[in-house]
Amino acid sequence: FLDAYDSIRRGSYPAVLRGLALAAQSLPEPRPRQLLQQLCAQVQGGARPQPAQLLAVRDLFSGSLLALNRLQVDHVRALSQVLFLTPHLPGFLLHRRLRSHVLEIQQLDRALLRLGLGQLSEEELRAACYLRGLSSTHLGRAECWAWLEQWLGLSCELQGT
Repeated sequence: FLDAYDSIRRGSYPAVLRGLALAAQSLPEPRPRQLLQQLCAQVQGGARPQPAQLLAVRDLFSGSLLALNRLQVDHVRALSQVLFLTPHLPGFLLHRRLRSHVLEIQQLDRALLRLGLGQLSEEELRAACYLRGLSSTHLGRAECWAWLEQWLGLSCELQGT
């Protein structure tokens, strides 16, 4: 079932990237706009961006057109599908539900960082990866651990907004 659910999740990624690329076109500053468009193209091409590249554009996601509460409803629907939240709600509820879910994941990330990944069983490690979007069914424990460690480092650098 996890593979089937992952397939559904992956089906939403193109819409998420299209929404992000479309929103990036509306950014007023050329340099951040280009950085974000390059990241979108990189991901659409199958590459995985480095955390430093993601951190370089983090300020675009608070207080601008890319802030969670300002995203287009179609983009929020696609993001909701990625996180297995129902996309069949009115726009204002989608925004609220997605924001709540993202903040919950961020709080879990901070708690995991304090606890330490070494305290997790393999099942807990895989569940933590899956909650954050990584299909861990075909990965070893070391790969899951490395990915989650990188995720936590990135997540804990971000603000709640």
